Amino acid sequence: MKRIAIILDKNLEPGAAANVAALLMGQAALNEPGLYSDQPVLDHSGVQHAGIRYSTVILKAGENQLINLAKLCSDDSGGLSHVVFSQTGQSLNNAFEQYAVEIASMELEATKVVGVIVWGEDDQVRAATKKFSVMK
Repeated sequence: MKRIAIILDKNLEPGAAANVAALLMGQAALNEPGLYSDQPVLDHSGVQHAGIRYSTVILKAGENQLINLAKLCSDDSGGLSHVVFSQTGQSLNNAFEQYAVEIASMELEATKVVGVIVWGEDDQVRAATKKFSVMK
């Protein structure tokens, strides 16, 4: 069984938190094609529903905790996949090329991470994220 955890900066406004979660989930879906079903999930009325295959939770943390989680996942040979998003990305609205250039020139800490998505085996994701609380 697999699991996804989206961990967001606890100080984000609700709209910004939703935006960061959507961006992270979109990138994870590109990186992990099996995350969603290839076939539509339709109800009896013919309305399509999300075909997510993994249990997903949204958690909150402080900026240093987000950075530490990203480093843990980068150093971990346990098979956890992850992606981060930062204040640098938030500040460069519709400027992807500039975003890519700026991120490439910065250390992780300087980007000011506002969200991390982690996915993999359920027990490994739970172990890596157990210290974070559910976002409300």
